[in-house]
Amino acid sequence: MKLYNPFQSSQGKKEEPRRISLNYADFIYMTMEDVNLAQGNLLILRFKEKHPVEDIREAMRNLITLYPRLRSLLEPTLFSYQLRILDDHDERIDLFFNNAFRVIPQVRYNSQEFLSARRNFYNEPFSLLQTIPLKVCYFPDDPTPVLMLSVHHVVGDGSACVHMTGSLMAYLNGKKPEPIPVDNPSLVPALMNYPWYKVPSQFYRSFQILMQDSKLAPKGRFIPATDKPVNFFGPVDIHADVLRQDLSLIRARAKELGVSITTVILTALTISLTRNRNAPGDIAGIIVSVNLRPFFPGKKPIIGNFITGFMIKLPRAIWEDPLAMLNEVQSQMTHKLGRIENKQNMVSGLSAKMSTLIGKKNYARVIRMAKQVGILSKTGALANLGSVDSLNSYGTKAQICEFLGSGPSHGLFVSINTLENKVFVSYTYQEAEFTRDEVQSLMIRFEESLGGILDKINVGEK
Repeated sequence: MKLYNPFQSSQGKKEEPRRISLNYADFIYMTMEDVNLAQGNLLILRFKEKHPVEDIREAMRNLITLYPRLRSLLEPTLFSYQLRILDDHDERIDLFFNNAFRVIPQVRYNSQEFLSARRNFYNEPFSLLQTIPLKVCYFPDDPTPVLMLSVHHVVGDGSACVHMTGSLMAYLNGKKPEPIPVDNPSLVPALMNYPWYKVPSQFYRSFQILMQDSKLAPKGRFIPATDKPVNFFGPVDIHADVLRQDLSLIRARAKELGVSITTVILTALTISLTRNRNAPGDIAGIIVSVNLRPFFPGKKPIIGNFITGFMIKLPRAIWEDPLAMLNEVQSQMTHKLGRIENKQNMVSGLSAKMSTLIGKKNYARVIRMAKQVGILSKTGALANLGSVDSLNSYGTKAQICEFLGSGPSHGLFVSINTLENKVFVSYTYQEAEFTRDEVQSLMIRFEESLGGILDKINVGEK
């Protein structure tokens, strides 16, 4: 029995699978629940119009019907774990949903009460063995009501969450979205070419490329994002903002420079993290998340963790030359995306898969030990969800004026997305390593660095 395929009834009709195996990304996000409190993809929707609580409740309950992974419980197997899908009519579903759905009245957006509620909601742990991987919090009394969703990362990545949010918006606009079947969770089709007899030669070539890239990569110690790193994991919070520079300006400048929007954003972020810093370190290392779906042959998967990542490394020698940094970032982005597109990252993918064999508890223990001794090092991480304008394409009954997405991280994690020509940015940070004022200051430096690139001035000027 292939756990990821729909079962066939005696009439040949496809039915939902009862169990889903985990890919290595699923396993890692499941394991990190033993390390970090905040393991949800945090989504914040700010509506342009009022919506009654019951309408939001009904729309959210419909999502659980449409997406089987939202009806899953974690189930131990002999050597690992899998997701057990509950039937939509199982009496536990409504009990779990009623417990997951909450309403906080008389709270205004971005008030101190809201920020406190958001922080607590973000850090509230899941219990995947005992309840569904979804939490919902609705603030109905702001002139622009706010809906917060926390979807455990084991359900899916940022792209999956945007897709689910699209179904939510469609339902609020009076449409009836079609149920989404369970996808094969395997990442293998995106990592290697068929037929199978070519795998050994692909693996050997991938190993050679990995060794070559390792020799060429800059060497040294990563500069931390914070000036007061600690050796433990604690609660997290986020700082969210809208850039004063709009998307059209960033896009035009990126085109003029011959680089991608992500390259411009990442360069500005790196400048803000390295400029006038006395922290020890020789390299700025930013992990960039990559959506693997475009690299699947044939029909692309939708819901699940179909992501990978790579690190952009920038040596201290070019930190004071933003144009050199811009070119180096674009060069590394092109090179590393080409490796993924040409299926040359097999060794890295296999290494990640092999790491899951040590088991959930041991994997979590290794991560905590790495943090304690200071080898779990990077400067930060960046995820670009791209445009979410499609969320306003389903009708005029329900529209959003703001969308923010964030995810779990053991360090500084920056997530960006765009809506109606605005660029929304969220910073996820460890409270033990940053204060809110420090993160706000970082945001100001980031906008100043981005402005320097966009205004065509000498951005190397202090």
